[in-house]
Amino acid sequence: MAKQAQQDFLRDAMRQLNMTRQNFADRIGASKRALDNWLLPTDSKGFRPMPETVWTLIREILR
Repeated sequence: MAKQAQQDFLRDAMRQLNMTRQNFADRIGASKRALDNWLLPTDSKGFRPMPETVWTLIREILR
């Protein structure tokens, strides 16, 4: 099974939790700027891959 695109994963999580970017960033212990960079298209200059620990944390929050 292919890994879900980072941007889609984050948007889906924020939608399921009904959270703004700022609220979601606060919930996962990240800065809003870091979240914004994770949400950029992968070919964007400011894109940053999300650490695996953050993927795991968000999956746990969604359980």
